[in-house]
Amino acid sequence: MENEIILLRGLFRGCHHWGDFPNLIQKAFPEHTITCVDIPGNGYLSSKISPNTIEGMVESVRLQRKSNCKVYILAVSMGGMIGLKWAELYPNEVASLICINTTAKEFSPFYERLLPNNYLKILMALTSDSFKREKVIYEMVSNQPINLNTVNKWASYSKLHPMKISNFWRQLYAANTFRISCPECDLHFIASEHDQLVSYDATIAIPKAWKIPVITNKTDGHDIALDNPTWLLSTIKKVWIK
Repeated sequence: MENEIILLRGLFRGCHHWGDFPNLIQKAFPEHTITCVDIPGNGYLSSKISPNTIEGMVESVRLQRKSNCKVYILAVSMGGMIGLKWAELYPNEVASLICINTTAKEFSPFYERLLPNNYLKILMALTSDSFKREKVIYEMVSNQPINLNTVNKWASYSKLHPMKISNFWRQLYAANTFRISCPECDLHFIASEHDQLVSYDATIAIPKAWKIPVITNKTDGHDIALDNPTWLLSTIKKVWIK
């Protein structure tokens, strides 16, 4: 492996939402730098304007690298779109990419890429205070009983780095217009069979079209790092430690 692993989050999520997972992956890969990055409009970049294209997000993410060598990318949801586009546009910069519950427009209809029972919940989250918003999001991305301690941490972080609703719509537009061709890097897909946010069929559509085996998680929600970090770390080690 090269010496930098990039962690990429998805729509309206920031580095803080990885929880303790960066520390877990650092212990598993002690010789490598673990870099969590935020796209403009999210996390510590919440005051910035989000690009309205995935390509624009790629350019911001590339600038946050700590080295010039090829990177390994672990990416969730829209983060996977950014990783795929990065690998497509700059094939000499990406050694390997693991996409978790990532979809794309040309492979799946919109009602599979975002399940209809979440539409009202998202609108509710956008118009709620930080605690209620993070609680609603937790319930959409997790299959575990709600952890109020985690929700409170997310809400506190949200107050420190408030996210603009306009940036949510810009990010959603970018995700909905995202198109991709298969990059040349080492590529892996993880899909949650019981994802309540995104259809499993949509998540496996890209690797199915590209004839890439899917690693299926049979119990957890959209955010596997939240629900089952032990399983996710074990899976990553099987993929990246040859």
